[in-house]
Amino acid sequence: MKMLINVPETAVADALRGMAVAHPELTVDVEGRVVVRRDAPVAGKVGLVSGGGSGHEPLH
Repeated sequence: MKMLINVPETAVADALRGMAVAHPELTVDVEGRVVVRRDAPVAGKVGLVSGGGSGHEPLH
């Protein structure tokens, strides 16, 4: 059986690295666990900060 998570301790870092490869328009800081648009900030647009939660049950 194949596993979706290879090593539980590195699951978040692995997912962020995958996000970086799949979306070159984003800047991904694996150590800080931060994802930002490369062209941010965009004039005339509102910034949004989101975090917390687990999948379909966000913390806030």
